[in-house]
Amino acid sequence: MAEQLVTFTEKPRAEYLIAGWRRQWSDGGRVSGGLTRYLIEKLGARKIGEMTNDVSLDCYPFQVAGTHDTFRPLVSYEEGLPNRSMYRENYFYDAGNGLIIFRGEEPWFRIDKYGDAFFQGIKELGVSQTAAVEGVNGPVPPDLERRITCVYSKAEMRDILDRYGVQFSSYGSDGRRGPTIAMALVSMAHFEYPDVEMFRFGAMAPMYPFATNNNDQVGIIRDHRSYYDIMRRLKSMFKLDVDLSELEQLGQTESQRLSDTLERIGSTNQEAKQLIDTVRTDYNYTPFVEPVDLDPALEGTLEDILRNFPE
Repeated sequence: MAEQLVTFTEKPRAEYLIAGWRRQWSDGGRVSGGLTRYLIEKLGARKIGEMTNDVSLDCYPFQVAGTHDTFRPLVSYEEGLPNRSMYRENYFYDAGNGLIIFRGEEPWFRIDKYGDAFFQGIKELGVSQTAAVEGVNGPVPPDLERRITCVYSKAEMRDILDRYGVQFSSYGSDGRRGPTIAMALVSMAHFEYPDVEMFRFGAMAPMYPFATNNNDQVGIIRDHRSYYDIMRRLKSMFKLDVDLSELEQLGQTESQRLSDTLERIGSTNQEAKQLIDTVRTDYNYTPFVEPVDLDPALEGTLEDILRNFPE
Protein backbone atom coordinates (compact mmCIF):
# COMPACT_ATOMS: atom_id res chain seq x y z
CA MET A 1 0.00 0.00 0.00
CA ALA A 2 1.35 3.43 -0.98
CA GLU A 3 2.38 5.75 1.84
CA GLN A 4 -0.23 8.43 2.56
CA LEU A 5 1.59 11.71 1.93
CA VAL A 6 -1.36 14.12 1.68
CA THR A 7 -4.50 14.62 3.74
CA PHE A 8 -7.72 16.38 2.73
CA THR A 9 -10.61 17.66 4.81
CA GLU A 10 -12.78 17.67 1.70
CA LYS A 11 -12.43 16.89 -2.00
CA PRO A 12 -14.37 19.39 -4.11
CA ARG A 13 -14.82 19.22 -7.85
CA ALA A 14 -11.38 19.75 -9.37
CA GLU A 15 -10.33 20.23 -12.99
CA TYR A 16 -7.30 22.51 -12.93
CA LEU A 17 -4.50 23.25 -10.49
CA ILE A 18 -2.17 26.26 -10.34
CA ALA A 19 0.96 25.63 -8.27
CA GLY A 20 3.64 27.92 -6.87
CA TRP A 21 6.34 27.82 -4.22
CA ARG A 22 7.68 30.35 -1.73
CA ARG A 23 11.26 30.29 -0.42
CA GLN A 24 12.45 28.96 -3.74
CA TRP A 25 15.18 29.63 -6.28
CA SER A 26 12.99 30.48 -9.29
CA ASP A 27 10.81 33.16 -7.71
CA GLY A 28 11.96 36.19 -9.70
CA GLY A 29 9.36 38.94 -9.54
CA ARG A 30 7.77 36.96 -6.67
CA VAL A 31 5.89 35.13 -9.43
CA SER A 32 5.77 31.67 -7.87
CA GLY A 33 5.04 32.49 -4.25
CA GLY A 34 3.31 35.82 -4.91
CA LEU A 35 0.90 34.97 -7.71
CA THR A 36 -0.48 31.94 -5.87
CA ARG A 37 -0.93 34.02 -2.72
CA TYR A 38 -2.66 36.75 -4.74
CA LEU A 39 -5.10 34.23 -6.25
CA ILE A 40 -5.87 32.66 -2.88
CA GLU A 41 -6.76 36.07 -1.44
CA LYS A 42 -8.47 37.40 -4.59
CA LEU A 43 -10.69 34.34 -5.02
CA GLY A 44 -11.27 33.67 -1.31
CA ALA A 45 -9.84 30.17 -1.71
CA ARG A 46 -10.31 27.76 1.21
CA LYS A 47 -7.63 25.41 2.50
CA ILE A 48 -8.75 21.82 1.89
CA GLY A 49 -5.59 19.77 2.36
CA GLU A 50 -1.86 19.59 2.91
CA MET A 51 1.19 17.37 2.67
CA THR A 52 1.70 15.29 5.79
CA ASN A 53 4.27 15.75 8.53
CA ASP A 54 6.28 12.86 7.07
CA VAL A 55 7.01 15.04 4.03
CA SER A 56 8.07 17.92 6.28
CA LEU A 57 10.42 15.73 8.32
CA ASP A 58 12.13 14.17 5.29
CA CYS A 59 12.27 17.13 2.89
CA TYR A 60 13.50 20.07 5.01
CA PRO A 61 16.28 20.94 7.49
CA PHE A 62 15.41 22.30 10.91
CA GLN A 63 17.59 25.35 10.35
CA VAL A 64 20.33 26.82 8.18
CA ALA A 65 23.20 28.53 10.02
CA GLY A 66 23.17 32.30 9.79
CA THR A 67 19.59 32.65 8.53
CA HIS A 68 17.89 33.08 11.93
CA ASP A 69 14.37 31.63 11.51
CA THR A 70 14.01 31.91 7.73
CA PHE A 71 14.12 28.17 7.05
CA ARG A 72 12.86 26.78 10.36
CA PRO A 73 9.41 25.17 10.52
CA LEU A 74 6.55 27.40 11.65
CA VAL A 75 5.08 27.23 15.16
CA SER A 76 2.21 28.81 17.05
CA TYR A 77 1.49 29.39 20.78
CA GLU A 78 -1.45 30.79 22.71
CA GLU A 79 -0.69 32.33 26.12
CA GLY A 80 2.47 30.25 26.31
CA LEU A 81 0.88 26.94 25.34
CA PRO A 82 1.57 25.36 21.90
CA ASN A 83 -1.68 25.35 19.93
CA ARG A 84 -0.41 23.46 16.89
CA SER A 85 2.56 21.28 16.06
CA MET A 86 5.47 22.49 13.95
CA TYR A 87 4.42 22.70 10.31
CA ARG A 88 5.40 23.56 6.76
CA GLU A 89 3.14 25.34 4.29
CA ASN A 90 2.41 22.83 1.54
CA TYR A 91 -1.29 23.50 1.21
CA PHE A 92 -4.05 22.79 -1.29
CA TYR A 93 -6.82 25.40 -1.65
CA ASP A 94 -10.22 25.27 -3.34
CA ALA A 95 -10.85 28.44 -5.36
CA GLY A 96 -14.21 27.23 -6.69
CA ASN A 97 -15.43 26.35 -10.19
CA GLY A 98 -13.01 23.45 -10.48
CA LEU A 99 -9.83 25.45 -9.72
CA ILE A 100 -7.38 24.21 -7.08
CA ILE A 101 -4.39 26.28 -5.95
CA PHE A 102 -1.31 24.70 -4.40
CA ARG A 103 1.13 26.92 -2.50
CA GLY A 104 4.16 25.20 -1.06
CA GLU A 105 7.75 25.50 0.10
CA GLU A 106 10.55 24.26 -2.13
CA PRO A 107 11.98 21.06 -0.61
CA TRP A 108 15.66 20.80 0.34
CA PHE A 109 15.83 17.00 0.31
CA ARG A 110 14.00 13.99 -1.16
CA ILE A 111 12.49 15.48 -4.31
CA ASP A 112 11.25 11.94 -4.99
CA LYS A 113 9.11 11.93 -1.85
CA TYR A 114 7.95 15.51 -2.32
CA GLY A 115 6.98 14.73 -5.91
CA ASP A 116 5.12 11.60 -4.84
CA ALA A 117 3.13 13.72 -2.36
CA PHE A 118 2.38 16.38 -4.98
CA PHE A 119 1.13 13.90 -7.57
CA GLN A 120 -0.75 11.92 -4.95
CA GLY A 121 -2.69 15.10 -4.17
CA ILE A 122 -3.38 15.74 -7.85
CA LYS A 123 -4.68 12.22 -8.37
CA GLU A 124 -6.83 12.15 -5.24
CA LEU A 125 -8.50 15.41 -6.27
CA GLY A 126 -8.98 14.27 -9.87
CA VAL A 127 -7.17 17.26 -11.41
CA SER A 128 -6.90 16.98 -15.20
CA GLN A 129 -4.29 19.70 -15.90
CA THR A 130 -1.65 21.26 -13.66
CA ALA A 131 0.11 24.57 -14.31
CA ALA A 132 3.18 25.55 -12.29
CA VAL A 133 4.18 29.24 -12.26
CA GLU A 134 7.71 30.56 -11.71
CA GLY A 135 9.81 33.62 -12.49
CA VAL A 136 13.35 34.59 -13.34
CA ASN A 137 15.00 38.01 -13.18
CA GLY A 138 16.57 39.58 -16.22
CA PRO A 139 16.86 42.82 -18.19
CA VAL A 140 13.40 43.31 -19.74
CA PRO A 141 11.99 46.53 -21.25
CA PRO A 142 9.41 47.25 -18.54
CA ASP A 143 6.73 48.53 -20.91
CA LEU A 144 6.68 45.34 -23.01
CA GLU A 145 4.88 42.05 -22.52
CA ARG A 146 6.82 39.55 -20.43
CA ARG A 147 8.45 36.58 -22.12
CA ILE A 148 6.77 33.34 -21.01
CA THR A 149 8.77 30.12 -21.38
CA CYS A 150 7.26 26.68 -21.14
CA VAL A 151 8.17 23.06 -20.43
CA TYR A 152 5.53 20.32 -20.43
CA SER A 153 5.15 16.66 -19.54
CA LYS A 154 3.37 15.02 -22.51
CA ALA A 155 4.22 15.38 -26.21
CA GLU A 156 0.56 15.74 -27.21
CA MET A 157 0.24 18.91 -25.11
CA ARG A 158 2.52 20.84 -27.50
CA ASP A 159 -0.11 21.84 -30.07
CA ILE A 160 -2.44 23.28 -27.41
CA LEU A 161 0.28 25.18 -25.54
CA ASP A 162 1.58 26.58 -28.83
CA ARG A 163 -1.62 28.63 -29.13
CA TYR A 164 -0.90 30.65 -25.99
CA GLY A 165 2.13 32.76 -26.87
CA VAL A 166 4.91 30.80 -25.14
CA GLN A 167 8.51 29.99 -26.00
CA PHE A 168 9.40 26.34 -25.48
CA SER A 169 12.53 26.00 -23.39
CA SER A 170 15.61 23.93 -24.27
CA TYR A 171 17.04 24.51 -20.80
CA GLY A 172 19.89 22.12 -20.02
CA SER A 173 20.35 20.84 -23.58
CA ASP A 174 23.59 22.80 -24.07
CA GLY A 175 25.25 22.01 -20.75
CA ARG A 176 24.74 20.99 -17.14
CA ARG A 177 21.90 22.86 -15.46
CA GLY A 178 19.86 21.94 -12.42
CA PRO A 179 16.05 22.13 -12.60
CA THR A 180 13.76 24.48 -10.73
CA ILE A 181 11.19 22.80 -8.49
CA ALA A 182 8.51 23.12 -11.19
CA MET A 183 10.84 21.78 -13.89
CA ALA A 184 11.75 18.85 -11.65
CA LEU A 185 8.07 18.00 -11.15
CA VAL A 186 7.38 18.26 -14.90
CA SER A 187 10.26 15.82 -15.49
CA MET A 188 8.87 13.46 -12.83
CA ALA A 189 5.45 13.65 -14.45
CA HIS A 190 6.92 12.78 -17.85
CA PHE A 191 8.97 9.81 -16.70
CA GLU A 192 7.10 8.50 -13.65
CA TYR A 193 3.49 9.76 -13.92
CA PRO A 194 2.70 9.54 -17.66
CA ASP A 195 -1.04 10.00 -17.08
CA VAL A 196 -0.47 13.48 -15.53
CA GLU A 197 -0.62 16.59 -17.72
CA MET A 198 1.61 19.26 -16.21
CA PHE A 199 3.34 22.32 -17.62
CA ARG A 200 5.45 25.14 -16.25
CA PHE A 201 5.10 28.80 -17.26
CA GLY A 202 8.16 30.90 -16.43
CA ALA A 203 8.01 34.70 -16.73
CA MET A 204 11.02 36.99 -17.01
CA ALA A 205 10.63 39.86 -14.53
CA PRO A 206 12.62 43.10 -15.09
CA MET A 207 15.88 43.43 -13.17
CA TYR A 208 18.87 45.50 -14.33
CA PRO A 209 22.52 45.40 -13.17
CA PHE A 210 22.29 48.91 -11.70
CA ALA A 211 21.80 50.19 -8.17
CA THR A 212 19.99 53.28 -6.92
CA ASN A 213 21.43 55.81 -4.48
CA ASN A 214 19.95 53.65 -1.71
CA ASN A 215 21.87 50.65 -3.07
CA ASP A 216 18.64 48.97 -4.21
CA GLN A 217 18.83 46.97 -7.43
CA VAL A 218 16.90 48.56 -10.29
CA GLY A 219 13.95 46.35 -11.19
CA ILE A 220 10.51 45.22 -10.07
CA ILE A 221 10.62 43.03 -6.96
CA ARG A 222 6.96 41.94 -7.19
CA ASP A 223 6.13 42.06 -10.87
CA HIS A 224 2.38 42.23 -11.35
CA ARG A 225 2.85 42.49 -15.12
CA SER A 226 4.32 38.97 -15.01
CA TYR A 227 1.31 37.89 -12.95
CA TYR A 228 -0.98 39.44 -15.54
CA ASP A 229 0.73 37.93 -18.58
CA ILE A 230 0.69 34.45 -17.04
CA MET A 231 -2.91 34.74 -15.89
CA ARG A 232 -4.15 35.96 -19.29
CA ARG A 233 -2.98 32.65 -20.69
CA LEU A 234 -4.33 30.50 -17.85
CA LYS A 235 -7.67 32.34 -17.80
CA SER A 236 -8.15 31.56 -21.47
CA MET A 237 -6.81 28.00 -21.30
CA PHE A 238 -8.75 26.95 -18.18
CA LYS A 239 -11.82 29.14 -18.86
CA LEU A 240 -11.38 30.82 -15.47
CA ASP A 241 -13.82 33.40 -14.10
CA VAL A 242 -11.30 35.86 -12.69
CA ASP A 243 -11.05 39.63 -13.16
CA LEU A 244 -7.52 40.63 -14.22
CA SER A 245 -8.05 44.39 -14.35
CA GLU A 246 -6.34 44.98 -10.99
CA LEU A 247 -3.25 43.04 -12.09
CA GLU A 248 -3.19 44.96 -15.36
CA GLN A 249 -3.32 48.33 -13.58
CA LEU A 250 -0.71 47.38 -10.98
CA GLY A 251 1.57 46.12 -13.74
CA GLN A 252 1.23 49.33 -15.73
CA THR A 253 2.01 51.48 -12.68
CA GLU A 254 5.11 49.48 -11.71
CA SER A 255 6.37 49.33 -15.28
CA GLN A 256 6.00 53.09 -15.75
CA ARG A 257 7.87 53.71 -12.51
CA LEU A 258 10.77 51.52 -13.69
CA SER A 259 10.74 53.15 -17.14
CA ASP A 260 11.11 56.57 -15.48
CA THR A 261 14.00 55.28 -13.34
CA LEU A 262 15.81 53.84 -16.37
CA GLU A 263 15.31 57.11 -18.23
CA ARG A 264 16.92 59.05 -15.39
CA ILE A 265 19.84 56.62 -15.17
CA GLY A 266 20.40 56.69 -18.91
CA SER A 267 20.35 60.49 -19.05
CA THR A 268 23.42 60.74 -16.79
CA ASN A 269 25.31 57.54 -17.64
CA GLN A 270 26.15 56.79 -21.27
CA GLU A 271 27.30 53.23 -20.56
CA ALA A 272 24.05 52.48 -18.77
CA LYS A 273 22.03 54.03 -21.59
CA GLN A 274 23.80 51.83 -24.12
CA LEU A 275 22.93 48.72 -22.10
CA ILE A 276 19.30 49.81 -21.72
CA ASP A 277 19.03 50.43 -25.48
CA THR A 278 20.68 47.09 -26.27
CA VAL A 279 18.23 45.27 -24.01
CA ARG A 280 15.32 46.80 -25.91
CA THR A 281 16.84 45.96 -29.29
CA ASP A 282 17.66 42.35 -28.39
CA TYR A 283 14.56 41.54 -26.37
CA ASN A 284 12.16 39.05 -27.96
CA TYR A 285 8.91 37.49 -26.79
CA THR A 286 5.93 35.67 -28.24
CA PRO A 287 2.86 37.90 -27.81
CA PHE A 288 -0.32 36.43 -26.40
CA VAL A 289 -3.32 36.55 -28.72
CA GLU A 290 -6.58 35.15 -27.39
CA PRO A 291 -7.20 31.88 -29.29
CA VAL A 292 -10.51 31.70 -31.14
CA ASP A 293 -12.29 28.36 -31.31
CA LEU A 294 -14.46 28.25 -34.42
CA ASP A 295 -17.64 26.24 -34.62
CA PRO A 296 -16.76 23.01 -36.52
CA ALA A 297 -19.43 23.73 -39.16
CA LEU A 298 -18.10 27.26 -39.74
CA GLU A 299 -14.52 25.99 -39.83
CA GLY A 300 -15.49 23.47 -42.51
CA THR A 301 -17.20 26.21 -44.53
CA LEU A 302 -14.09 28.39 -44.39
CA GLU A 303 -11.94 25.49 -45.52
CA ASP A 304 -14.27 24.92 -48.49
CA ILE A 305 -14.10 28.61 -49.43
CA LEU A 306 -10.30 28.66 -49.29
CA ARG A 307 -10.03 25.39 -51.21
CA ASN A 308 -12.23 26.68 -54.02
CA PHE A 309 -10.86 30.20 -54.09
CA PRO A 310 -9.42 30.95 -57.55
CA GLU A 311 -5.62 31.19 -57.68
